[in-house]
Amino acid sequence: MIDVTIKNNGIIEPFGLKIIRESNLELMAPTRDIKDSSDEFDGEMDFGTELKSGNWMLVGVTDDNLDATEKAQIRRTLSGQLYEMMNGGYLKYESDPDKRIIVSMDGRAEIEEYPAWLKVSIPLKVAPFWESVAENIHTGTGMVTNKGTMDAPMLIEIRGPVSFPEVIVNAETIKYLGSLLSSDVLAIKTEHKTAILNSENVLGDLVGEFPKLKPGSNLIYYDAVGGSLTIKWHDRWI
Repeated sequence: MIDVTIKNNGIIEPFGLKIIRESNLELMAPTRDIKDSSDEFDGEMDFGTELKSGNWMLVGVTDDNLDATEKAQIRRTLSGQLYEMMNGGYLKYESDPDKRIIVSMDGRAEIEEYPAWLKVSIPLKVAPFWESVAENIHTGTGMVTNKGTMDAPMLIEIRGPVSFPEVIVNAETIKYLGSLLSSDVLAIKTEHKTAILNSENVLGDLVGEFPKLKPGSNLIYYDAVGGSLTIKWHDRWI
């Protein structure tokens, strides 16, 4: 993985390239309409829209006046960095350092060679949302604030000793039908709908919903005798 920052002066780090206007970076996430048909109605039923991944093109150039040796060295360095980016990473702007977006290479990058400089075009697949760089953490019962503009999934961590712990987020409830020892940690990811007790899959022992934090204030209630609750999340913005 590799993290990319577009600096205020237009430099793309860690590549050391100067961004140019050929770059296509959408600031809003693309959407698709969600529709279905029914014999009971004429035409289609509209269920709104769903966010989907987008495609960006990041284009930058090196300094001018490079000789052949310098160009070859830069190509080698860029090749290694771009290979790392195949596994994904984050992109953010220096002007807005608290937000980032998940990116990965979408095909092969193109490196064009000119007499004294290089031009690099990097195709990216990007997540349909920005997220906070900092992870938010809350322990126990209380009010939490999602500062984003869209629902934020959570990592729910419950530590023992406790039996049949239940977590209520606003009006949604999720409960574990089992017991935890003092050394046990139950980790529930509400985005991926997974539940891991230490290293064991215990999804079948959960009942209820996989809640998310709505924008604004959210009431978290831990209903159990013993144990402890910690929730972690990143705020998200469209």
